[in-house]
Amino acid sequence: MRQDHGTQGAPVLNGGQVISVDADGSVDYVVHRRTGLEGSFDSRCDVRSDGSIVEFSGNIARFNRRDNLFGYTWPETVRRINELLNLYSIPPFSAGKLYRFADHGWTWTGARASRIDITMNRACFSQEAGEVVLKGLAGQHVGRQKGVLSTDGATVAYGEGSKYVYGKVYSKYAELMAHKRRKSGAHVDEEVIEFCRSHGVLREEFTLKSRFLTQRQLAYLGAITHDELTDIFMGRTQFRRFEQMTYDSFGDLPRRLRSTYVSWRDGLPQNVSRTTFYAHRSELLKYGIDISIPNNVHRLPVNVRVIDVAALEAPPWYRQRYG
Repeated sequence: MRQDHGTQGAPVLNGGQVISVDADGSVDYVVHRRTGLEGSFDSRCDVRSDGSIVEFSGNIARFNRRDNLFGYTWPETVRRINELLNLYSIPPFSAGKLYRFADHGWTWTGARASRIDITMNRACFSQEAGEVVLKGLAGQHVGRQKGVLSTDGATVAYGEGSKYVYGKVYSKYAELMAHKRRKSGAHVDEEVIEFCRSHGVLREEFTLKSRFLTQRQLAYLGAITHDELTDIFMGRTQFRRFEQMTYDSFGDLPRRLRSTYVSWRDGLPQNVSRTTFYAHRSELLKYGIDISIPNNVHRLPVNVRVIDVAALEAPPWYRQRYG
């Protein structure tokens, strides 16, 4: 996030300067480097202020905390960032005012966001069940982005490298154990790690990048609301596919889709035109079926196993001990 405070000014805070000098010895430009603000438990955020423009980047939900298993709402996130800026007498990020311009429509004047990470934790109630769910999500599509399962089976990623939105679902237990081996995770309490293991905690996360925020008119702080971010998350979550799997047999499908579904289910060729294939795929996705991914009939289980998945809120003991 960044904001230009203009003539009101702000204290200078940086990690040094990069100065460009031409052949005649004249200064072309000066760039203020970001300075890392070190918090407790090996946490850090970066801030830069050149006297008018203030920039912040980092995970404020992790700053001064042992872990960030449970984060905060959007208003609380902004409040915590401004609290940190206040420690250095830097003016807070603000919504500014809303103006209407003839050639650009309505525009805010305050702070501007270039990246926002939104997350939700889910409980599968065992680590084994969580691993099964991740394998079930692997290969599913988000638009044109196909899910890719990591080599350790602990993460499914969608659109890695995208300049628009990057999504992933991963095992929080596996992540904390990996961090535990490094200095950055040495402070995580064993009870938190055990909670993630016993509850099979999966975190789904979407990184909303600058292009997405601009197109959705969410680039300015004044336009961003917690409800809007929630709607974006719920509209993209891969777990909605499971909620849509409500039928017990192909007879519950519309008649025009049954033949296509049965051919896919049994691993047979799709004897339909390209146009029909993509039309049927689009409709079958609503039922949690993606016919663009070949069905390996040799791996179909004999018995059906039901795995419960539920949204997970921070238990009272977590907030009391870890904030």
